[in-house]
Amino acid sequence: MNKTIIAMMMMSLFFALFSAQTHQVAAVSLMKVKPKIENEVNEEVVLNETLSEPETKQEVALLLNLPVKNMNDVKKVTKDQFTVSNYSVEEIEMLAKLVNGEARGESFEGKVAVAAVTVNRTLSARFPNSIKEVIFESGAYTAVSDGQYDQKPGAESYKAVYAALSGRDPSSGALFYYNPDIATDDWIRTRHIIKEIGKHVFTR
Repeated sequence: MNKTIIAMMMMSLFFALFSAQTHQVAAVSLMKVKPKIENEVNEEVVLNETLSEPETKQEVALLLNLPVKNMNDVKKVTKDQFTVSNYSVEEIEMLAKLVNGEARGESFEGKVAVAAVTVNRTLSARFPNSIKEVIFESGAYTAVSDGQYDQKPGAESYKAVYAALSGRDPSSGALFYYNPDIATDDWIRTRHIIKEIGKHVFTR
């Protein structure tokens, strides 16, 4: 009889201790959980939404997660914007100036295609591996040779650059393009034509 009572008391004590420990763990867990704020806004998402159509080299850089050094007109950045990528802010400006000089008057698709050709060249073993070197390769672009490159690019040029650097390629992998109405180089006319966009013929 005494053994039965003792056993029952031991079981009661065990359950009492177990219950107390469980409540303590639950209480500690609740203390670690950050209270949910219904009106809390993800600032990074808002930043990206507002820059979905970049109009400056700085906005393009932010959307591509490029370094933010010397980007004085950027009001706020997140830690992800300090990730180093393959392109510099200066190269974004160079490519926008090239697009403006080479494809001014073309459709947005035509501007993106011109930018994409430059990007494609950096990926080809036949050309230098940086945007700057590709653009300033001797005789590579008419706009660089005749001074049109030096004109200030507009917002659409930056949008086209962002599209091209983000992977959009209306040229379908072209490495060259030309305007058949004014091209004087017979060699370029021998290249395999991929497609025509506006006044430009895109080739490999």
